[in-house]
Amino acid sequence: MSLSSFDKQSSSLQRLLVGFAEDVEMDAAGRMLVSNVLRDFAGLEKQTMLVGQGSHFELWGMDAWKAQLENAIANDSLTLPTELEGFSL
Repeated sequence: MSLSSFDKQSSSLQRLLVGFAEDVEMDAAGRMLVSNVLRDFAGLEKQTMLVGQGSHFELWGMDAWKAQLENAIANDSLTLPTELEGFSL
């Protein structure tokens, strides 16, 4: 929200991100209803993938998620960020 409204790129990005924002409540079973507008925008169909990202999660259509994984695996130029250089399992 702190982006300049006079910058066309910032305005466009803000419109995209904030324009689709919705407050959502979980039902008694812990489910959330994703609106038709958001389902259409994200290309969500019958099968989806819920991906944890630490402080948030992402909801992907299954085909888009598979393409994302294939792209990440095929990208040989992946390097660890400096924050993860000492990370080990």
